[in-house]
Amino acid sequence: MKKLIHGILLMLGFGVHAANPTAMTLNVASGEDQFKVTLQANPTTGYQWTVQNYDQTLFKLMSSQYVAPETKLIGAGGQMVFTFAVNEGVALPKSSAMTFRYARPWEPKEGTTQKVIIQFKP
Repeated sequence: MKKLIHGILLMLGFGVHAANPTAMTLNVASGEDQFKVTLQANPTTGYQWTVQNYDQTLFKLMSSQYVAPETKLIGAGGQMVFTFAVNEGVALPKSSAMTFRYARPWEPKEGTTQKVIIQFKP
């Protein structure tokens, strides 16, 4: 019984760690006027990605679109693609952070967050 409880607690610990992924880095050429952030998604589970935080003085969210997988399997996940435009006339920093949340709309305090670091390369 102790081994079973220990095993369950160990799995729960891994689950908590997996719910807080590390930051994702996206390299963007300094001259680009748009870029895309692509995140794995499966709306059949009720979960959806939303943008929680980004520097609106630097970027404008142009669109967000779910791209279904090429497979015909029911319930297979696809990708959520967020397209951002770089605002005209702004001096871009070396990097900027964005935060996305993957949650069900009826469970706003649950879910996971994904930090995305946008690095501008010359």
